[in-house]
Amino acid sequence: MENNKLWAVNIPEEPDSEEILYPIPSKELGEQVVNRLRQEAIQVFETVGECIAEAITLEVWDGTTEEHAKHLAENPNWWNETTFLEDEVV
Repeated sequence: MENNKLWAVNIPEEPDSEEILYPIPSKELGEQVVNRLRQEAIQVFETVGECIAEAITLEVWDGTTEEHAKHLAENPNWWNETTFLEDEVV
Protein backbone atom coordinates (compact mmCIF):
# COMPACT_ATOMS: atom_id res chain seq x y z
CA MET A 1 0.00 0.00 0.00
CA GLU A 2 2.82 2.45 0.84
CA ASN A 3 4.13 2.15 -2.75
CA ASN A 4 0.89 3.78 -3.95
CA LYS A 5 1.37 6.88 -1.83
CA LEU A 6 2.44 10.14 -3.40
CA TRP A 7 4.96 12.21 -1.50
CA ALA A 8 5.71 15.88 -1.00
CA VAL A 9 8.25 17.98 0.86
CA ASN A 10 6.80 20.58 3.21
CA ILE A 11 8.77 23.84 3.05
CA PRO A 12 6.64 26.42 4.89
CA GLU A 13 7.28 30.15 4.56
CA GLU A 14 7.85 30.41 8.30
CA PRO A 15 8.35 27.60 10.83
CA ASP A 16 4.87 28.20 12.28
CA SER A 17 3.16 28.73 8.89
CA GLU A 18 0.76 26.34 7.21
CA GLU A 19 2.24 23.56 5.13
CA ILE A 20 3.38 24.33 1.60
CA LEU A 21 3.75 20.97 -0.11
CA TYR A 22 6.05 20.43 -3.07
CA PRO A 23 5.46 17.09 -4.85
CA ILE A 24 8.46 14.77 -5.05
CA PRO A 25 8.73 11.62 -7.21
CA SER A 26 9.60 9.21 -4.39
CA LYS A 27 9.80 8.87 -0.63
CA GLU A 28 13.53 8.14 -0.85
CA LEU A 29 14.28 11.32 -2.82
CA GLY A 30 12.04 13.29 -0.46
CA GLU A 31 14.00 12.05 2.55
CA GLN A 32 17.26 13.13 0.89
CA VAL A 33 15.89 16.60 0.08
CA VAL A 34 14.53 17.08 3.61
CA ASN A 35 17.89 16.13 5.12
CA ARG A 36 19.82 18.43 2.79
CA LEU A 37 17.51 21.41 3.34
CA ARG A 38 17.57 20.90 7.10
CA GLN A 39 21.38 20.91 7.10
CA GLU A 40 21.44 24.03 4.93
CA ALA A 41 18.96 25.85 7.18
CA ILE A 42 21.09 25.13 10.24
CA GLN A 43 24.21 26.26 8.38
CA VAL A 44 22.75 29.52 7.00
CA PHE A 45 20.52 30.68 9.87
CA GLU A 46 22.60 30.66 13.04
CA THR A 47 19.87 31.64 15.49
CA VAL A 48 16.74 30.11 13.99
CA GLY A 49 18.20 27.34 11.84
CA GLU A 50 17.06 24.54 14.12
CA CYS A 51 13.51 25.88 14.17
CA ILE A 52 13.44 26.21 10.37
CA ALA A 53 14.96 22.75 9.95
CA GLU A 54 12.30 21.13 12.13
CA ALA A 55 9.55 22.67 9.97
CA ILE A 56 10.86 20.99 6.79
CA THR A 57 9.20 17.60 6.60
CA LEU A 58 8.30 14.78 4.26
CA GLU A 59 4.54 14.40 3.96
CA VAL A 60 2.03 12.25 2.12
CA TRP A 61 0.63 14.32 -0.75
CA ASP A 62 -2.90 15.44 0.06
CA GLY A 63 -3.90 16.56 -3.44
CA THR A 64 -4.87 14.58 -6.51
CA THR A 65 -2.64 12.35 -8.57
CA GLU A 66 -3.11 14.76 -11.48
CA GLU A 67 -2.00 17.77 -9.41
CA HIS A 68 1.06 15.87 -8.25
CA ALA A 69 2.00 14.88 -11.80
CA LYS A 70 1.34 18.39 -13.16
CA HIS A 71 3.58 20.01 -10.56
CA LEU A 72 6.41 17.58 -11.34
CA ALA A 73 6.00 18.18 -15.09
CA GLU A 74 6.03 21.97 -14.66
CA ASN A 75 8.88 21.99 -12.13
CA PRO A 76 11.29 19.26 -13.21
CA ASN A 77 14.08 18.65 -10.72
CA TRP A 78 12.97 21.50 -8.43
CA TRP A 79 14.63 19.59 -5.59
CA ASN A 80 18.07 20.20 -7.15
CA GLU A 81 17.48 23.97 -7.36
CA THR A 82 15.84 24.63 -4.00
CA THR A 83 18.36 25.73 -1.39
CA PHE A 84 18.86 27.91 1.66
CA LEU A 85 22.40 28.82 0.65
CA GLU A 86 22.26 32.55 0.02
CA ASP A 87 24.54 32.67 -3.01
CA GLU A 88 22.83 29.71 -4.68
CA VAL A 89 19.14 30.51 -4.28
CA VAL A 90 17.34 30.07 -7.59
